Amino acid sequence: MFISRSIPRLLKNSASVNAFTRQNFCAEALNTATVPTVRSIKDKWISRFQTENIPEADASITNILAHVLKVQCLSDVNNRHQETKLDESQLAKIDELCECRLARMPIQYIIHEWEFRDLTLKMIPPVFIPRPETEELIELILQQIDAEKELKFLEIGCGTGAISLSILKHVPKASAIALDQSTLACELTLENATQHGLTENLRIFRHKLVDKLPTELESHKFDMIVSNPPYVPSKQLLALEPEIKIYEDLRALDGGPDGLTVVKAILDIAGRHLEPSGVLWLEVDSSHPPLIEKYLEEAVPQLGLKFMSSYKDLFRKERFVEIMKV
Repeated sequence: MFISRSIPRLLKNSASVNAFTRQNFCAEALNTATVPTVRSIKDKWISRFQTENIPEADASITNILAHVLKVQCLSDVNNRHQETKLDESQLAKIDELCECRLARMPIQYIIHEWEFRDLTLKMIPPVFIPRPETEELIELILQQIDAEKELKFLEIGCGTGAISLSILKHVPKASAIALDQSTLACELTLENATQHGLTENLRIFRHKLVDKLPTELESHKFDMIVSNPPYVPSKQLLALEPEIKIYEDLRALDGGPDGLTVVKAILDIAGRHLEPSGVLWLEVDSSHPPLIEKYLEEAVPQLGLKFMSSYKDLFRKERFVEIMKV
């Protein structure tokens, strides 16, 4: 009697357990299927960015995902982390940053940092974002100086500090003075220098780029002056991409009517403050090198500056100018 009464009960209990197990299995499978992965979120935002005509859609979302995942190598986002599942806090952060990109904010400002050569630099709007071409300028400079010798140099328009800090890192005996007209840029240069342990041989001044050097520097002479100055003609500013004209400091771009207002001021400073055989390096508009050469020969020969050469950038445009004090 005991056995016959227990069998139906056991069968009933077994059926209940199996039903419960099946329900749990289905629920778990459903949850697993709906948890967003890096791949699915990337595809979603690439599509959205492309629909909204956001430039560099793939690069934009890849950088945002790397930032949220705290991944240093971008290729890991597309390889190792494709199937990584994202939690709610990560998804919320990705959505927040992607909304900023939809508003055409530059990705450098969105993630608050950017790689420049072998430095990771903090980025804060509206301080001018260093471009890949400027990395080429650094390579040109480092190829032509002796990294084992002392070097006193001046940077005019330091922005994030990218140029000065790159040179200081690779030329141990160098000392730099960096100028910028933006208080925020000066503070950011100092912060980036501190982050990389490069403050010892660096002095920073807030100073208008078109003025003569500060009184404290009137008697200073330099082995080198370097600048990526404002060189966009004023009338072209409104035609710039929204990422630039809305978010970046237009003072770092506006070169006056012909784009040469600040360049000419720097030439004057170079004539006064370069040591004999000292070199001025400029990053300029591709139309400027012949104009600068003519200006030095015909308008201001008293500066004692000789146009040495111009160099092409990665886009095959004449972008860099080398000038020597004779």
